[in-house]
Amino acid sequence: MTTKNAKDYILNRNTLISMVTCLAFTTGLVRADAEPGYYATVITSTPQALRDSLHAIIDDHTRYPYTSSSTDTWDVLEIADEDRDVPNNITTIYRNASYLKRNGGNDFYNREHTWPKSYGFPDNGASLNYPYTDMHHLFLSDSDYNFERSNKPYDDCDAGCQQHVTVSNDGRGGAGGGYPGDSNWTDGEYTYGRWETWSGRRGDVARAMMYMDVRYEGGLHGITGFAEPDLILTDNRDLMDQSNTGNNEAIGYMGLLSVLLQWHAEDPVDAIEMQHHEAVASFQGNRNPFIDHPEWAACVFEGICPVFQMNAGLNDAWYNAETSGQGFFITIFPELNVVSMAWFTYDTELPPEGATANLGDPGHRWLTAVGPIEGNRATMNIEIASGGLFDTATEITRTDPPGSYGSIELSFDNCSAGTVEYDIPPINRQGVIPIRRVADDNAVLCEALDANR
Repeated sequence: MTTKNAKDYILNRNTLISMVTCLAFTTGLVRADAEPGYYATVITSTPQALRDSLHAIIDDHTRYPYTSSSTDTWDVLEIADEDRDVPNNITTIYRNASYLKRNGGNDFYNREHTWPKSYGFPDNGASLNYPYTDMHHLFLSDSDYNFERSNKPYDDCDAGCQQHVTVSNDGRGGAGGGYPGDSNWTDGEYTYGRWETWSGRRGDVARAMMYMDVRYEGGLHGITGFAEPDLILTDNRDLMDQSNTGNNEAIGYMGLLSVLLQWHAEDPVDAIEMQHHEAVASFQGNRNPFIDHPEWAACVFEGICPVFQMNAGLNDAWYNAETSGQGFFITIFPELNVVSMAWFTYDTELPPEGATANLGDPGHRWLTAVGPIEGNRATMNIEIASGGLFDTATEITRTDPPGSYGSIELSFDNCSAGTVEYDIPPINRQGVIPIRRVADDNAVLCEALDANR
């Protein structure tokens, strides 16, 4: 382990002070918001759709070297795992102990790979090994506890296991007692051993492991072109053992998935986990979606997916990106469970004199539709508004009876992408149009309403 040059260390720390100051305003909260629209493209309709859309968002993050005279994982982790009561100290994940920041190699604490590097990515040599240095799964740990955990899978233990106690710090830990108490427990060795993380941090390691499963899907890094492994959570210890080869592998297995899902539920996100998350995200540029949205774990890993529902955050101007001169005004009425839409088509130049149109004035064709909402969809009856222009006071005539011109089925996959499927039999027009927002002003409201429903 290399200790950093003292002069370089001082310079690096000075450049990071401003980032620490900024983080101080966010890490005191249990939940912090991602940048507006960060999750706008998420699709929650199926486990695969959610996995794929999340991977696309968090993929290709900025890598920091493991150990370097420039900003490295030591620098960031000493911010991420800073003792909230003693800013010159750090807090370790397993013992919950507080140590003076040493920055680099020391005899007290080191860096724990919650996804052991031996399962898929042990070689941090010439190639840029992204999972090796990914700080969303790196935590500062007591050196002896890190040694005891080794590369054992996370699993529930029992009273016959060896106890590794916590100490009292930041209002928790140190109670001890019989199994499980607030201690860590372990037995066995390597792939067929067990490490049970104490109750105060077991959710942290669970969500870190889930992040690794979704972040690393194989293939190449989109910017550097270096190969990345496909990391997969499983309950199958034989698969884990097969990926423990001593070499970087195309596929790495780790677990136990069923236990990690249980720990995820038992230990919700708290301020200490958010502090680690926000600090790492500020450097790497990507986030752990299972900290921001714990409910997504059930969809990705258990197949229990929430269906996106229309809400008032969709009230906006939308357009068809493939065709100029088409727009949609959409308004949701939550208390009535109804959506209203105006679809207009306009020309950038005035049509020639004598031109006719099936819908409205030749220069301003438009129709309206209203219908009830069912989840993320609404089936609406079309009404034709003829004779009127948007920019004049010309009288508008509506068709009678409503719906006699056909129907529109409006659906949304998420807060930023929808589909208009229309059928207008009197003029023999049918089709499907993808739509997106003209501006993202209401995307944050939409995401908040969807998360809190």
